[in-house]
Amino acid sequence: MNRMVALWAHPRSRSTVLERVFIERKDFEVFHEPFAHVAFNQDSSIPSDNLACGLPTTYEGVKALLREARQQHAVFHKDMCYHCLAELKADPAFLLEQDNIFIIREPLSSIRSHFAIYPQMPRDAIGHKAQYEVFCEVTRLTGRIPYVINADDLVHSPETTVRQLCDHLQLPFMPQALSWNQECPTQWLPWRSWHKAAEQSTHIHSTHHSPINDTVVNSDSRLIGYYRFHRPYYERMNQFTKGLGLT
Repeated sequence: MNRMVALWAHPRSRSTVLERVFIERKDFEVFHEPFAHVAFNQDSSIPSDNLACGLPTTYEGVKALLREARQQHAVFHKDMCYHCLAELKADPAFLLEQDNIFIIREPLSSIRSHFAIYPQMPRDAIGHKAQYEVFCEVTRLTGRIPYVINADDLVHSPETTVRQLCDHLQLPFMPQALSWNQECPTQWLPWRSWHKAAEQSTHIHSTHHSPINDTVVNSDSRLIGYYRFHRPYYERMNQFTKGLGLT
């Protein structure tokens, strides 16, 4: 049986650029946020580009798609835990049949980036709490702490971070997968407007923002509440990161 790797993320965690590495490897069939099509459709308020693209719109349908693909190729899928939190927590068989890895980003940075695209985002869409719940469920099911990457480690030391991930997954490290041409992979088309920076990139790199106490978040009581709610879940997961101590 071919393997399946799941990258569980929260929005604006830099998960898409890590996904791009797996696209460039070419030894996985890569699915970009397939469970988003369960959570959203063309009538949803969240910005999107082409959700009517033929992907399944039920949890069981997405699972069947991934399992069918796995019959032919190794599968990598990246998704947000809040898209299907209740279903994931009630489905130990699905979680146990794949390698579950997690990527986190400091919530002030991810909230700022999220707000720039979707100012009406609800609190749960920040995603750290849902991600932590799936992290705990995988820990309970396997008896082991899952692999966690901090996005700051990824952008500051991409080669080392990806090499460590490959070692964990027992995959060959492919340095050529760390660079690419500027283009939009077909997997990203339903959510293309969310991935402009990734589409225009040629490698993993850090984006520069204003200092951490920026006014975008700190002047908005709603966003301050979002940050205070999600920060503890980030902290709990961050203590298990496999990075370089850069965060």
